[in-house]
Amino acid sequence: MKKRILQIDAFSDRPLLGNPAAVVFDADDLPTGIMQRVAREMNLSETVFLLRPTGDADYRARIFTPVRELPFAGHPTIAAAHAFCGEQGRTPRNLTQECGIGLVPIRIEGGLYTMTQATPQFRDVPVPKADLAEAICLPLDRLTDSPHQIVSTGVPWLLLELHGLRALADLRPDLGRIERICHGIGAAGLTVFADRGTGATPRLRLRTFAPGEGVAEDPVCGSGNGALAAWIATHLDPVSRGGYLAEQGVDMGRRGQVHAGWERTADGLRITVGGAACIVLRGELDLGDAS
Repeated sequence: MKKRILQIDAFSDRPLLGNPAAVVFDADDLPTGIMQRVAREMNLSETVFLLRPTGDADYRARIFTPVRELPFAGHPTIAAAHAFCGEQGRTPRNLTQECGIGLVPIRIEGGLYTMTQATPQFRDVPVPKADLAEAICLPLDRLTDSPHQIVSTGVPWLLLELHGLRALADLRPDLGRIERICHGIGAAGLTVFADRGTGATPRLRLRTFAPGEGVAEDPVCGSGNGALAAWIATHLDPVSRGGYLAEQGVDMGRRGQVHAGWERTADGLRITVGGAACIVLRGELDLGDAS
């Protein structure tokens, strides 16, 4: 059995930056177990499989980390949209992706793929900040006094704010401890960030750790940025509409840029996350008689 496969760098318009995702085409006949084994073989943060939609969508996406399937993730959504447009030979203004959280609208404009994520959900966590400081090997005074919460716009992330970019660079993650903490509170992983303030460009820098998903550090995390946009709109910028430009992957040599925004509607916060994408590898996945 052979399948076409691309590797796409999401959140960058230049190759070898941003976050790489593998995209496998025509995956309707692949069993779930084979998909998981392919994702483990690719050993990227996520591998996404494109299938025929079951309803009113342009395509269906199944997204896998090296260890399990996710209902949604940000950078493979951008990679899937970019791959789908290339397959169609055209770039429409709008797409709809079907995935585990339902239908995800995607707007395409100016080289950016901008997705609307799920309605935010917030949970306080019973983990003292001192424990989190120890998990990233920083003194407690390098963490801010802002609330640390689990926020989900499709994937639950534990968010933690640090004082400045130097703290982000200086942290040393204890991956085993992060995995235990996140497993105990139902978070996919830990996203730490520093806020330069509303006048800075980019305003924010992030780092994301998800060892329980088989991802020591995620270069650029779309769902983590969606969670952070919801957090900022709730705790820092309670305006009706806002947004920010963020950078991530700097400490890994894979700098990517994320455009995040929010709008208050009658149904609650509407969160959007967007970025560029570029293809860096085209090939054929030869599965032989794998079963």
